[in-house]
Amino acid sequence: MSPSFPKCNQAGIEFVISTNEELQEEVMFLSDDFPIAMYTQSYNDDASDYIPLHWHDELQITWVSQGELEYSINGDTFKLGADKLLLVKNHQLHSSKTIGQDTRTLCINFTPDIFHPLILKNYILPLLQRDAFSYSLLLLSPYQLSLLKKLLNWKNEPLGYFSVSNFLSHIFEQILNEFEEGEDAGNYEEIRLFQTMLSYIHNNYPDPLNVRQIADRAVISKNLCTALFRKYTGLSPIKYLNEYRLYTAKNLITHTDRTISEISADVGYNQISHFIEQFRNSYGLSPLKYRNKFGQGR
Repeated sequence: MSPSFPKCNQAGIEFVISTNEELQEEVMFLSDDFPIAMYTQSYNDDASDYIPLHWHDELQITWVSQGELEYSINGDTFKLGADKLLLVKNHQLHSSKTIGQDTRTLCINFTPDIFHPLILKNYILPLLQRDAFSYSLLLLSPYQLSLLKKLLNWKNEPLGYFSVSNFLSHIFEQILNEFEEGEDAGNYEEIRLFQTMLSYIHNNYPDPLNVRQIADRAVISKNLCTALFRKYTGLSPIKYLNEYRLYTAKNLITHTDRTISEISADVGYNQISHFIEQFRNSYGLSPLKYRNKFGQGR
């Protein structure tokens, strides 16, 4: 699988995000005793860094320490800056991209097992089992901001896990206090249908797909297929397919030595001239100039 943007760093270990064929992000814990992964992400706006739709088994907290992101979760799109903390429940489709400037984030992925069994049973699990709860945006206090800044330089130490666990406990207490019982029960079934079609595109994007084929994968009509893509991505199915092809091509251009014509064919373009035109429209540079500016050998 080709690497993804942005570049990440966890306790001095650099890596790039990757997902499996089901769009699940592969998370690496630094300790077998503590199911916590904490890392920074560095988005390069000139390179149009972004993370496409994906999900993970773990819960995730994201804080933007520099810049601003456009976040999308299950069809909701909003801006995320340094004054708020985002918690995303596990198994939720989400994506992020820069908004005109380089951006750095702190992410904490964790499982509910970090909480005391009684707290987990009586408070955490009842919240996570609510269909209406998929994410929470919290306004940060000065104390919380100060702690997050310290966590940017976190090291893999036992007492560090203690501090992180306490911080996460306070965050959940705040969420429980703010969460309202009367919220809409959500739309689990249509999210499941959408994720089925999304996985189909991600696994078959080099092929000449059409809306009928994508809709058939979820056993729904073309009209419903188009409506779901517009709701959860803001794009038509074919527009999303083409953007995903170009995103994959961008990673191949910057992280491999394959020729531009080979990459064009790899991602499903029959005519290299059309591929070059579409790539330039999306990223502002021709594929070759993009490689020269952002490639691994620069």
